[in-house]
Amino acid sequence: MKNIAIIGGGWAGLACAVRLTEVGHRITLFEAAGTLGGRARGLIHEGLRLDNGQHILIGAYTETLALIETIGVSLEAAFLRMPLMLHYPGSLHLATRALPAPLHLLAGLITARGLSLSEKLRLAQGMRHCQQGPCAGEPDISVAALLDRHGQSERLTRLIWEPLCVAALNTPIDIASARRFAAVLSDALARARHHSDFLLPRCD
Repeated sequence: MKNIAIIGGGWAGLACAVRLTEVGHRITLFEAAGTLGGRARGLIHEGLRLDNGQHILIGAYTETLALIETIGVSLEAAFLRMPLMLHYPGSLHLATRALPAPLHLLAGLITARGLSLSEKLRLAQGMRHCQQGPCAGEPDISVAALLDRHGQSERLTRLIWEPLCVAALNTPIDIASARRFAAVLSDALARARHHSDFLLPRCD
């Protein structure tokens, strides 16, 4: 057993503390802020408690979900799990179907309401290309630059890409990392069907 200091009480620091405690080490955690959680912290604004950070989890976050269960939280009790769905009344409805990946997304795209045939084709191409991210050896670029490179329109960006990016990375597309976004897309859309599920915190 060792005495180990961890600097920073964000998700990384807390995850490190949990794992080291599991194998028997004694932990001292240092955090400069008044609350733990880093970017995923809660805060009080004008008397109202607000949550910042990953307010939506996806099924592809397998390590995060495993960590939550490790500290004794029931995923079923804490989260509402639902298939990936984007819904804007009168503008768009896109939901994945109960099929193996990536057919679940393709079927959802084919049956989507509010998108023209050309928009569906452009979005399908964008989904395929954006999962690859910037070219190997190329410096990282923003998600906005990646979408522009692959011909995604302003409407598709506003209705689909921006919400996905903010939900996945908690960062606007103009500054979000294209490589990280591509990795999330690949994990969420090209692997197991349940990896694209949304997990929404249940209200107490």
